[in-house]
Order: sequence, then structure tokens, then C-alpha cells
Amino acid sequence: MCVPHGSKPLNTGKTLKTEKKEKTSKVSDDIFEKGDPDFVDERTSIYIPKKNISLIDRFIEFLNS
Repeated sequence: MCVPHGSKPLNTGKTLKTEKKEKTSKVSDDIFEKGDPDFVDERTSIYIPKKNISLIDRFIEFLNS
């Protein structure tokens, strides 16, 4: 039996998908306010934003070099 697009299939005795429960993780107020004492910072470098250089400044540096 063909089912048109956008319609729901008929229940033919098979189990249909049931709605999944939302997974929630509750954090205690103490950890939320003070942070996790067992946290290990795994970053390898410090983020340094690039300086915004205008086109004119780039041109002047090109002429000076």
C-alpha cells in the first residue's frame, strides 16, 4: 500500500515511535555559582584577536618595506 508524501502511516499492528523524554542535567547551585572544582583547562593557546588594519595602513606598510 502506498502512502502519499506528508501523511502519517497507518498503524498496522507495529509499534510506532514514542516521544523521547528530554534529557536534562541539573547542576547544584553551589557548582553553578562557584564553578566546577575538578575542571581541567585543556586549551593549548591563548586567543589573541587580530588587529583591524585599514587598507591605507597596509599600503603604507607595503611602501615602507
